[in-house]
Amino acid sequence: MATGIRRKAAAVAATTALFVGGGVVAATEASAGYMCNPGYHCVYWGNLGDSAAHDFYNSDRDFTNDTFDKNPGTGGYGRNVNDALWSASNSSTGGYESHYYRDINYQGGLLFCINPGSEVFGSQLADWQRNAASSLELRPSTTIHCF
Repeated sequence: MATGIRRKAAAVAATTALFVGGGVVAATEASAGYMCNPGYHCVYWGNLGDSAAHDFYNSDRDFTNDTFDKNPGTGGYGRNVNDALWSASNSSTGGYESHYYRDINYQGGLLFCINPGSEVFGSQLADWQRNAASSLELRPSTTIHCF
């Protein structure tokens, strides 16, 4: 009798571990944007994954001092990020949206925003949104429609 109870307890414990473990994995995957490490907001000079990139962990009021410093040997490597980003990805682990603005200090109007776990390709942006961002503000969930 005791053996049957132990087997049931072990089965319940194993099932619970699978559900809990699966939930943790799903939550992590849901926050991962394409080609961007967890916790970061990544911008690309060209297409995601095949051009130079720069990673932001926090908001940045001024892109003029940032360069595309990831993926050496690809297009845009070493160039200034200001007014030069074509694609972006959001791998926020804290649920923050990435809000990109036309001018430094979050001025000049919102160009676009990206939800956690999402990305935007240059082909999805209007001409006036590409190669125009100068600052990034990380914001908790908003009512603004984001990619």
